[in-house]
Amino acid sequence: MTLSAITTATLSLFLNIANAQDSIIINGNIPGVEEGTRIFFMKKEGNVGTTVAKDSVVNGRFRISYLPGTKETEQYSIMADGKGFPSMSLKLWASAGSSIAVEGNNKLIYTWSVKSNVPEQKEWLYFVNSNKQHWDAYQQLSVQRSELINDYRKSDATKAEKTSLKAKIDSVDNLSDKIEYTIRKNNLDLLEKDKMTPTRMEVLSGIASAIKWNKAETFRPAVTKIYSQLSSDFKNSVEGQEIALVLYPPAIVKPGEPMFDTLLKDLDGNSYHLADFKGKYILLDFWSFGCGPCHASVPEMKELHEKLKDSLTIVGLSSDNKKMWRQATDLFKMTWKNLSDGNENRGIYARYGVEGIPNYVLIAPDGIVKASWTGYGTGSLKSKVKELTGLSASIQ
Repeated sequence: MTLSAITTATLSLFLNIANAQDSIIINGNIPGVEEGTRIFFMKKEGNVGTTVAKDSVVNGRFRISYLPGTKETEQYSIMADGKGFPSMSLKLWASAGSSIAVEGNNKLIYTWSVKSNVPEQKEWLYFVNSNKQHWDAYQQLSVQRSELINDYRKSDATKAEKTSLKAKIDSVDNLSDKIEYTIRKNNLDLLEKDKMTPTRMEVLSGIASAIKWNKAETFRPAVTKIYSQLSSDFKNSVEGQEIALVLYPPAIVKPGEPMFDTLLKDLDGNSYHLADFKGKYILLDFWSFGCGPCHASVPEMKELHEKLKDSLTIVGLSSDNKKMWRQATDLFKMTWKNLSDGNENRGIYARYGVEGIPNYVLIAPDGIVKASWTGYGTGSLKSKVKELTGLSASIQ
């Protein structure tokens, strides 16, 4: 072997050792899960989780190895692909060099045991384990709901069967809401026992979301009190802004009112305002990379843009962080205006009352909001634009 070859081999060995030391390693022992079940290790990117590593269960075990691009502690999750799992994931915090042990003897993945030295993980588990019995019941209901939904969607289900299944789904949802309320109430008591941290802010944000989505108004006084005592750093955090939107919601623009405008930027940093596009109809498309119907709408959006670009400006408004926004843009090959205010779903999204995506807002050439609607189905965009603008001659 030449000196050059020896040097190359030594460098390669050194890099492999360095990578091994910096990798996140997760060893799973889950004897209650079938052989071959796929385990996905996902990284949180803003509002989206992306798979960064995966493995399959062999002899009740799995092993995940992932080399992060930073030394910072980041949030991840583990999901499993298979029947009997709830629509939930196991939250993990990890950084370069983290060694994590995961154990579970059932499919209730959210409450699997986690052994880790990461402080955020320990703090999160304090809240999860304090409510483990409730979370297990909640997960079991999640599994039931998925099975009922699958039966409801079967093409051969009769009208009577669908009515019965819908009643069962509603019953499961009511039970789930009651369990979730109990968990949030317990967490609120736990929050009041110690000082605030970023992990505890995530817990507080979850409680605040119950005020919005579950109408749990009994939580409002306590959440308001805790929020009022937060430092400016916590108030300005993502979770702090989410909580503020629940406690002090902004005025929402309604049809017949002037459009809300703000500073928007494209991926190259160029600045825009919606007012720049007045004189034509403006179609706002609120979307995210993690939204299936958003993906499905892309061909129709391209068609509308090409056929109506002289009378309609389409403005896509991403709720993703910049990394995911760019990745989606490259995938979709977007040709229309593609902007963001940098606040994910906490800025312009809140002012237009967006609670589900894709969401669309049509603005008249004079800047007055004409209509807002949520959801996409094949042909629905063209149909709605025809109805609202009268530009039917240009759309086939």
